[in-house]
Amino acid sequence: MLMKVSQKRDVGCHGKIIFSGVLTKQESQDKLYMQTVEKSKDNRKNPRIKTANLVDYTLFDQDGKPLGQGKGRTINLSLNGILLKTTSPLQGVYVLLMTIDLNGNDVKVEGRLVYSTEDGTGHYLSGIEFKGPMDRQVDAIVAFVKTYQQTRHRIKKEAVKS
Repeated sequence: MLMKVSQKRDVGCHGKIIFSGVLTKQESQDKLYMQTVEKSKDNRKNPRIKTANLVDYTLFDQDGKPLGQGKGRTINLSLNGILLKTTSPLQGVYVLLMTIDLNGNDVKVEGRLVYSTEDGTGHYLSGIEFKGPMDRQVDAIVAFVKTYQQTRHRIKKEAVKS
């Protein structure tokens, strides 16, 4: 089946040519599919999960010597790493993140500092790539997400009561 496409020939903002002519039904479906894929394309390896957990961190140099400690808040995380918001830039090579899960257990995950940059509000965003055993990484991710969801649920519940 042929479908008439009534778009004029033009070069879009991304340099793509929009044309007029006749497309088969399959070509039309393929074009729609590609437009949908392009809009949803994310070059990241894994999807990000929004979080807002308080964490303690310790920074280390390349030899494993401690450089400093601090507190931060997670912004998001994935299977590969975490985005951390802090009041000062992180400086070092390695990071140990620590928090407490819903059962009161310590949760620790090791990572490598990829970047730390000012966000325009006086805070710093630092990308941390997880390192170490995968099972510890997964345990930490689960703990972060569960704690965030439980806290979020509790806050919503308290807001409804007021």
